[in-house]
Amino acid sequence: MGVALVSLCQAVELPGRDGESRITEGIRREVPESDGAIEIRCLIGVLDVDEISDVDQNFTVNIFTKISWDDPREEHDGPGNINKLLTDVWHPNLIFLNRQRIWSSLGSSVEISPEGTLTHRKQFWGNFSQPMNLHDFPFDSQSFDIRVVCSSSDGVSEIQLVQDPETDSFVTEGYSVADWKIVSHNTHSEPLILPTGDSVPSFTMRFTAKRLSNHYMIKVIAPLLMIVLLSWVVFWLNPSEGGSQLGVAVTSFLTMIAYHVALSSKLPEISYLTRLDVFVFCGTILVFLAMIEVVITTGLAQEGKVEIARWLDRVCRLLFPGLLALGACYAYLWH
Repeated sequence: MGVALVSLCQAVELPGRDGESRITEGIRREVPESDGAIEIRCLIGVLDVDEISDVDQNFTVNIFTKISWDDPREEHDGPGNINKLLTDVWHPNLIFLNRQRIWSSLGSSVEISPEGTLTHRKQFWGNFSQPMNLHDFPFDSQSFDIRVVCSSSDGVSEIQLVQDPETDSFVTEGYSVADWKIVSHNTHSEPLILPTGDSVPSFTMRFTAKRLSNHYMIKVIAPLLMIVLLSWVVFWLNPSEGGSQLGVAVTSFLTMIAYHVALSSKLPEISYLTRLDVFVFCGTILVFLAMIEVVITTGLAQEGKVEIARWLDRVCRLLFPGLLALGACYAYLWH
């Protein structure tokens, strides 16, 4: 998980001379008095999922956050809510733990009810890091976390991050990413254990997505099968025509190498084999063995042993499909 941080509600953003936003810190007030831990009620809504990248091990989302807490010092006569700058009130210093690069909107004000309940709303768009287990690729499911922690040094042990009881965190039903389907989401609150052994409050919004494999069946696995089947044409050619057999075998092998180069750009450099890797490796071995078989049968035909070469071709017509089926079962059932 990445360790870059961005504050949810700790500063006011003002436009700078170069058009970029600059951060202006306010004077932090003391933590409100409370009989127990101060509850920070969190809501995270995933408005859109723009991209999930296997190569970069991250995901791009558009999210809405609502953070609310009680501070008796902010009670007022009303009758309605009032607004203050975030820097003019006490607020928890909340940060995204796994953020990479994000942009925010909706300003830096806080809404205060007559009862002293403060609510801060913000919208974010950007990249969040997410280590993925791609063992089952391209038939895998992945869980994606948006984790908020409290980094305040002043009274951090007195703060507790919880799900907003009034409105549940959510994931919108319509999203931009086309090759994934979001199947579930949930939230949980638990302390984050730091390398030093200390713990800080944290709140996590997690959604689980299942990869839609039809794209890979059509554009990855189907071309692979075509290349493998092309290499088997040599089993039906006359062994005496060694040039034709060898031409088909070499063409199939070179096509397989080009296929590997194209496929490698779509996957991260990981230290283990995915299910697709195993199946592609099995197909590559069969194409290579078909080329070796051509060399053997051509040599037999040149020595006058044409019948033995034809017998070997007939055996390979049954043997190679069986080996491919065995490789597919190993890749998608046992690996």
